[in-house]
Amino acid sequence: MIRHVVLLKLTKEAPLKEIKKKIENLKNFIPQIQHIEAGIDIKFDKNSSDLCIITELETIEDLKIYATHPKHLEVINFLKQFILERRVVDYNV
Repeated sequence: MIRHVVLLKLTKEAPLKEIKKKIENLKNFIPQIQHIEAGIDIKFDKNSSDLCIITELETIEDLKIYATHPKHLEVINFLKQFILERRVVDYNV
């Protein structure tokens, strides 16, 4: 199992609830997704990111399919206008 974790710092204008919904809706279009969730930061720490996305996929090949899937790219294209900083970690579970 591969866990794909993305942390995003976003502009103040970013519609966080809409972004969360778009991300979590990807499970309805990409069968390789075993689990996906998007968490909006509660602003406890001033240095935190605004959004955390956790996706679980069975294999590296599934991660490649997810990364290049048209529905995923559609969400990324929507997000680009709001992203200030992006960090990614992929690891075996």
